[in-house]
Amino acid sequence: MFGPALIAYQEVWMLLARARLSRRLREANVPPPPAPYTVDAWCEAIGRARGRDLRVHDVRLGADLPPGLLVRRAHVDRILVDEALPALARAQTVLHEVAHVVLEHDGDVLHDDVDPAVEAEAELAADLLYRQLTRAASATAAAHAAMDVSRMRLPGAMPAWWADRRHDWDLLQLWMTLREGMPDVALVSTSTAAPVPVEIRGSRQRYRTVIEIHEALRVLRPWCSRQVYASAARRARRHRLDAAAVAAVAEAATVAVALRRRHTSLPPGADDSPLLSERHDPHDVRAEARRLARMARALHESPLVAAEIARRVPVVAAVAAEDAMSDPTPVGGTPVISLAATPRDRSPSAV
Repeated sequence: MFGPALIAYQEVWMLLARARLSRRLREANVPPPPAPYTVDAWCEAIGRARGRDLRVHDVRLGADLPPGLLVRRAHVDRILVDEALPALARAQTVLHEVAHVVLEHDGDVLHDDVDPAVEAEAELAADLLYRQLTRAASATAAAHAAMDVSRMRLPGAMPAWWADRRHDWDLLQLWMTLREGMPDVALVSTSTAAPVPVEIRGSRQRYRTVIEIHEALRVLRPWCSRQVYASAARRARRHRLDAAAVAAVAEAATVAVALRRRHTSLPPGADDSPLLSERHDPHDVRAEARRLARMARALHESPLVAAEIARRVPVVAAVAAEDAMSDPTPVGGTPVISLAATPRDRSPSAV
């Protein structure tokens, strides 16, 4: 009973925290998002309302740095955001820094004195600002909302609610795999409490899970390899998979091998991940959830991913054996997670 009671308590606490932050954002007189409903345009409007320019710059930030940095100058605030971020993660990162500005948080550019409570508050405020932005964008696209293709049920297709539930389950599995594979990484979340796997219910939690998955993938970026990505993509094309399935297999194989490389303390390679180079509509959380769900299924079920892992095992196994001789405890104190294909589906299309 303690587990469900704790989760229920956290949910009530989050509801109260959202209510308090919503009131503070209203009191900060944040202007409504202007057309074309992008974070860049909104930052300009916020800067004009405050009488102090607020500008966004896309720059190359290494995975050892935060995805976004706030630089305060005499008459202008600049938000530096990692140019490799997908559109959805970029919007969240910019809004996180905007929250620091409108809530008048203190702090320096390199986050040397990070207060977890302040960062959690800014992340929760960013969630609220993102919902405000998407509502404004949706309100001006009534025709598009009425003909939302993602919600149309095609002949023979599963109901939209069931498809969402399946994608939510796959997202949860991917989130758990990344958390278990990188237990030493502290991701910025909306709470300072220890993260626990919770069944995804509704668009708000789906959005939060997608954001935290992207944050974990960014941390993993130095160990991702374009060679692994290209090799897995070729393997998938030989089995005549469609473009979406090829991408899912290639991304899943890249993540699986990167997790092993990081776990065995192999040195990171070039800081350039193919997983973070795609651009999607920042307002379409459902589409991004579907893409990540396909990658999650390939990660845990596809024999093509398992074959690509097996091809890289000798390198990883050699390092692991050498480490085991000097220290019988696995690196990080956590065994390597098995991501091979499960026996229940060994077909190449298990993505």
